[in-house]
Amino acid sequence: CIIKNSIREVANYENLFQEKKNYTIIKLERRINMKIKNLKKEIKAKLSPYRYKHSIMVAEEAKKLAKHYHINPQKAYITGLLHDIAKELPEIDNEYWIEKGNLSKNLQKEEYKNIKHADIGAIIAREKYHLNNDMCNAIKYHTIGNKNVNMLAKIIFIADKIGRPKIPDVLKPVKVLAYQDINKALLYCIEKQELKLQEKGLKLHQDTKELQNVLNKK
Repeated sequence: CIIKNSIREVANYENLFQEKKNYTIIKLERRINMKIKNLKKEIKAKLSPYRYKHSIMVAEEAKKLAKHYHINPQKAYITGLLHDIAKELPEIDNEYWIEKGNLSKNLQKEEYKNIKHADIGAIIAREKYHLNNDMCNAIKYHTIGNKNVNMLAKIIFIADKIGRPKIPDVLKPVKVLAYQDINKALLYCIEKQELKLQEKGLKLHQDTKELQNVLNKK
């Protein structure tokens, strides 16, 4: 499959860069860019116009952040494109992927309705698009985070918050902070999320709280 092969090429891009001459790398980049174009066409057919536009904006923001923090921008772009691939799935499809991915049945509970797409999306990214572990984990952690997030996961988490047509006023400082210190940007987002939840009488997810504790020690 063209798209699957493109993902494998991107996942191996860093190793290839070390092994091949510049001319070969340029040819590889052109081929990957063409296949990314095909990937965009595929997800456009699967998502609503709003969700597709958001996914493109997240991908673009992730690519810029990746360049800023010196990690593979193509991996960040593709991860951004696919981060919400499960956001609008019918419930029957959610059930299928929960079963196939051996995910917790708790994801089917009402309290997880707004975040289960991250876990399910990570399974789809692995099984259907053959993304590597870093890319799948970044999709999995883009809603609630995790204490073990790496730079790619941090970038997707932040890009998801600011890669949208209208950024909430409370998150506008993240547009600048993300390029100054991504850990501070993460902490800022989590603190604002905690305040919003407290207004509803709710608490941060345990994984988010653990990430907050880690960031407070930095």
